Amino acid sequence: MDTAPDAARARATHALARSFLTSDLDDCERRDAEAALTWLLDDPAPTVRAALADALADSKDAPRHLILCLATDIPPIASLVLMSSPLFLDAELVDFAALGDMDIQMAVARRPSVSAVVSASLAETGSLEACLELLANPSAAFTRTALERLVERFDSNAELRRALMTRPGVPLAVKQKLVAQLAESLCRAPTVGTGLKAERARSMLGEARDRITVAMAQDAELPEMVSLVDYLRENAQLTPTLLLRALCTGNMGLFVAAMAVLGEMPVGRIEPVLANGWGASLRALFKRTKLPPKLHSAFETALVTYREIAATGDPLSGFAFTRRMIQTVLDNHEPEEGFDDGLDPLRRLLRRLESEAARDSARLFAQQVSLPAA
Repeated sequence: MDTAPDAARARATHALARSFLTSDLDDCERRDAEAALTWLLDDPAPTVRAALADALADSKDAPRHLILCLATDIPPIASLVLMSSPLFLDAELVDFAALGDMDIQMAVARRPSVSAVVSASLAETGSLEACLELLANPSAAFTRTALERLVERFDSNAELRRALMTRPGVPLAVKQKLVAQLAESLCRAPTVGTGLKAERARSMLGEARDRITVAMAQDAELPEMVSLVDYLRENAQLTPTLLLRALCTGNMGLFVAAMAVLGEMPVGRIEPVLANGWGASLRALFKRTKLPPKLHSAFETALVTYREIAATGDPLSGFAFTRRMIQTVLDNHEPEEGFDDGLDPLRRLLRRLESEAARDSARLFAQQVSLPAA
């Protein structure tokens, strides 16, 4: 080993390490081999130490002190063991993630299994590149807090936004926070302020945020829907406008969850009222949930219309559904006091919803007719 060239020493090191792991050595031979491998940690050639790391990295039987020493070597060598070795404790990985450079953090993010504790550490201190690797790792576990921290740190990065929006299992509340922060960023963008008054830009982006929120929640399970509603209420985004949008576009699940949260009642008590209640019972529920009294009639009409459409077996979404819902509400709506028919806020909202549904329907039609025949 004193006279052999680097490449030969690397080959011998790799062979010795594999023999240590796989050969039937007696106790004395094993002690000698482990001593030799430990001595090789001081080899001046990185190729030799890299060969040692490569041979031992994925083995649960590797000597623990060798793995820990290799993890403090130069980044290319440390990455080999940090990415693969099953011997690290979560506390050790948290330290490496917090104190290491980008290469070290990326190695930790690529591990075959990353616990929620380690993910949280990377979300707090990791580079953008390491966090993208972490989100791309299907075996990484996340807490909602860690995902929200990623949103807070990197919400302006389009690639990370895309990774969060497309990763399975990301809570709706986290995605909605991402959408809300993007809307805020757009409000501050000079290009938006150039052509629109600030109030108008904020109104348009708020409507876009609500629309995306309702769409994201369309197929969510009830527990996640309730969590989303809690988040929206905490951040003053659970507005009557959003709820009317949900109802008129067929997202009954979001409306039910909102009524349960706002009324502080179990979903099991809310559903029968919304499914079968009339007049006084519905208005009592709306009063309990603190919906504006001037909108009680609109919500009642929308609910009754929803039931009628459901009873016919027609689709509970799409342009035809939304158009019927909106038209029925408008036909039964009295303009708010102080507004004539053309300036009534509810009428303006419903007409915008109808326009959105019509455009979505047209886009879907264009997409379908442009597809090649099977």
